[in-house]
Amino acid sequence: SKLQWSTAISMMVFAWLFAAFWSVMPLLGWGEYDYEPLRTCCTLDYSKGDRNYTTFLFALSIFNFMIPGFIMLTAYQSIHQKFKKSGHYKFNTGLPLKTLVICWGPYCLLCFYAAVENVMFISPKYRMIPAVIAKTVPTVDAFVYALGNENYRGGIWQFLTGQKIEKAEVDNKTK
Repeated sequence: SKLQWSTAISMMVFAWLFAAFWSVMPLLGWGEYDYEPLRTCCTLDYSKGDRNYTTFLFALSIFNFMIPGFIMLTAYQSIHQKFKKSGHYKFNTGLPLKTLVICWGPYCLLCFYAAVENVMFISPKYRMIPAVIAKTVPTVDAFVYALGNENYRGGIWQFLTGQKIEKAEVDNKTK
């Protein structure tokens, strides 16, 4: 079924309110912001590792990493089953979840390690690497979706070169 405008707007409002809630909590005292190791922007202050940080970290990871990861896993498994029944695979359904884990995993590990041990012995340059990798997710996701789907890939190729890809055109006519 097609997505209705009212549903899309409701989902968008929920996403913005959800993001605002988790962004404002450190400003209200649950968790704390500090500069990233190279002082280019801010992140969670994981230098303290106190109870306030630990409770915020666990809640944040459950609601912003584990639950979305579970939703992605079940949704893409359902899509994979549909592709399997049709015999026509249009997209690697395991790639978005792998991208999430690969890009956010190191940052999550650093934050969890900071909850139990002091991470200040790690060089600021090395502590910055997981944050930079995590911030690449929107760009990586754009490439995953654009280049991972044969229809989008064919459209991008046509836009860049002016030529149609014959295989995608034949497949679309036979389905």
